[in-house]
Formats: sequence, structure tokens, C-alpha cells
Amino acid sequence: MGKAQRPKKNIRKTERIVDDTKKKYALSEKGREALSRARKKYDEADKERRKKQKRDYMRRKREENPNYCKWK
Repeated sequence: MGKAQRPKKNIRKTERIVDDTKKKYALSEKGREALSRARKKYDEADKERRKKQKRDYMRRKREENPNYCKWK
């Protein structure tokens, strides 16, 4: 007899499937540095648009939970 098989997970169609090689690269040191550079480049490309995005995001989060990101 073989190994016990795990039950298959139900995968929703909206769920993204990430290739194992991409996942492995993202977890490596080189991949983390590349991701960091990409984030920095995106943030600095259009600072006003990015500020607006963050403001809208925080506004939505505070509608869900009024104490979100209030440290005092």
C-alpha cells in the first residue's frame, strides 16, 4: 500500500495559482531584493498618485475598523 493521500483542496477560479519556481524565487534573497527594488520604483514613479492610493486605502480600512492604525 502507498502513502495516505491528502484530500484535494477546492480551488476557486478567482484564486491565483503561483508557479513553484516563481514562489521559490520570491522567497530567495535575490528575489526579495528584486521585489524591494520594484516596490521602491513604483512608489517613487508618481508620488502624488501613490499618496492618493494610500489615503483611500486607509479611509476604507478605518470604515471597517475605526481604531485601525491608531497607536496612541
